[in-house]
Amino acid sequence: MKNGKKKLTVLGSFNQVLIFLVLLFTILHFAKSFLIPIVTSGLFAMLLVPICHRLENKGMKRGWAAVLVVLVSVMVVLGILYVLINELVGLGGDLVVMGDRIGEMLDQGYNYVSEQFNVSKLKQKEYLQKQAAQWSSSAGKMLGGMLFSIVGVLGNLLIITIYTILMLIYRVRIKRFVFQLVSRHAGYDEVAHARSIVEKITKVSSLYVGGIFLVVLILSIIYFVGLTIIGVNNALFFAILAALINVIPYIGSVAGGAIVVLYTFITGDTLTLPIIVAIFFTAVQQLDSYVLTPKITGGQVKLGPLFTIMVLLLGGMLWGAAGMILFIPLLGIFKVIFDNVDPLKPYGHLIGD
Repeated sequence: MKNGKKKLTVLGSFNQVLIFLVLLFTILHFAKSFLIPIVTSGLFAMLLVPICHRLENKGMKRGWAAVLVVLVSVMVVLGILYVLINELVGLGGDLVVMGDRIGEMLDQGYNYVSEQFNVSKLKQKEYLQKQAAQWSSSAGKMLGGMLFSIVGVLGNLLIITIYTILMLIYRVRIKRFVFQLVSRHAGYDEVAHARSIVEKITKVSSLYVGGIFLVVLILSIIYFVGLTIIGVNNALFFAILAALINVIPYIGSVAGGAIVVLYTFITGDTLTLPIIVAIFFTAVQQLDSYVLTPKITGGQVKLGPLFTIMVLLLGGMLWGAAGMILFIPLLGIFKVIFDNVDPLKPYGHLIGD
């Protein structure tokens, strides 16, 4: 009888967890247009808290400090976007060269297959057109989803700016709210412990998010200098693009390098330049993996590759490109919370490196 009750209890707990996960993922998916600006604002607020502290310590009022810091940050973001768009317009001149080069490569491929495998050019073109149609359909849907997510974030830039300012202004009130909940449900004696945990989480999360942006800045400079010396056209555009894509762990570094290698391979006359670019990106990836990221962000939060990739795919499934970028810092913040709350430490150990 007791065993039967125990099985029912375990089954009931499992059903509760399953229902919770279903509701959580449903809310995350259907409320993404509401949640993405809030999460983005929260990450920016964590990043800007130390700067606001410095301005407030010098006598500036909290509201003015928050407005000044956020507006300067927005101007920096807009400046980066302007540079990317301007460079992208300049890149348009290479599209004709790339089209001609791809046409020549296809003709050479047709001739080789015809000679070696006795397959006519007409059949080859029909097969490639069919494959290209299927690929373009799936790639178009993927690219459309990514562009929709990115445009959605940019379109909500005003809302994100307002949210960030308000979060910086009311950050003390938010902390008090957390302490009141702890005092009500865990007792007043736990408030001091909760205060130390919140302070540590805020500090480490701010350093972690700031470290990510610092790595992007350093990689942008390294990529720009290296690609300029190598002689790659539109070096600034590819440097910023590769550094931003590098935010996506494991996949981003490879994807960023592959884009530049493919560009130099199509537009160049020899294999020398693509090979040099590939070697350069491989060397920088090693520098990032073993020096930059461990020294800048690795000391704050160490995430395991298994759960990092799982969260990466989950974020892309739920929120598109925005989720692939935002879910990684969120996982790092949850890691900080798990490591500093005793009942949750096993989960922190599980997702850690």
